[in-house]
Amino acid sequence: MEEVRERVFTVIQNYLKTPPVIIWGSGATVPFGLPSMNTLNQILKDNIPDFDNNCDNLEIELGKEKYNDLMPQIRNLIWNAISTVDSQVLQNLLISDGDEFIGIKKLVEKISDAHPKVTNIITTNYDRIIENVLSFHNIPFTDGFLGKDLSLFNENLFSSKNIVNIVKVHGSLNWFEFGGEIRYLQKSIESSVPQIICPGKNKYQEAYKSPYRELIQKSDFYINSADSFLVVGFGFNDEHLTPRIKTKIKKGTPILVITKIISETCLQEIEGAEKYVLIEEHDEKNTRITIKERNLEKQIIILEGNYWSLNNFIEII
Repeated sequence: MEEVRERVFTVIQNYLKTPPVIIWGSGATVPFGLPSMNTLNQILKDNIPDFDNNCDNLEIELGKEKYNDLMPQIRNLIWNAISTVDSQVLQNLLISDGDEFIGIKKLVEKISDAHPKVTNIITTNYDRIIENVLSFHNIPFTDGFLGKDLSLFNENLFSSKNIVNIVKVHGSLNWFEFGGEIRYLQKSIESSVPQIICPGKNKYQEAYKSPYRELIQKSDFYINSADSFLVVGFGFNDEHLTPRIKTKIKKGTPILVITKIISETCLQEIEGAEKYVLIEEHDEKNTRITIKERNLEKQIIILEGNYWSLNNFIEII
């Protein structure tokens, strides 16, 4: 069994031997208490008139025209639900010994260890867990803002050395509109309008506005130039990121996916990949790992240990 473990670890290390682009999804933050898409779905069912109680896909449901006039209310409901928990997580970070957050720190340090010490993270999340953990550990990062109240977006803040670049393609909890401009603000104040792009068809119109247009271009650049991908808790439901990742992995770029449960959507999207590793929970004490190497049949291996948990996965790389 030890030989099998060593072989699995070697494949993973080889796939990530050049610093990967990290794709960070909502599944990565659910363990910290952030609401899942299912939770947000239920919140909207409870608060939005005529919301389809049978809805199980927010992208499809919120794409219906009947919600166009309700989008400000929907945006506020989603923002409030996530922001409330985000603040609680920050409190936990400050008063805890930090063990539950150490995986994020170690992951960034491992990837940034190679010259020129840069980590590129693309995320569809609105929360600030990554930013808060990096700030707590004095690790420099940028999301395109200076991180000071009322600062404006500046794409030139993204760098190719000594930085963690966080590309938040759907916006962030601390981005607000004032007088037609999007500015950074630590917390909501009167007359501030949260700038997060909600699920649904409208998000493609909003993505043409600054800073989202520049962020999409930046994510395209990082994906197109990636030597490998490390995907954490991302369900492959985003219609912008997924096709571009899919194109790269079909050409041989290795991809490694870590999540509690591998979704059917994920399986469909990576089916044509030449090299992949899927890491998910098998049961309470074991991890299910699916490996595909070029020109070889895929293998499913059960290893003792919870390697689908980020803190434990770091031990491998």
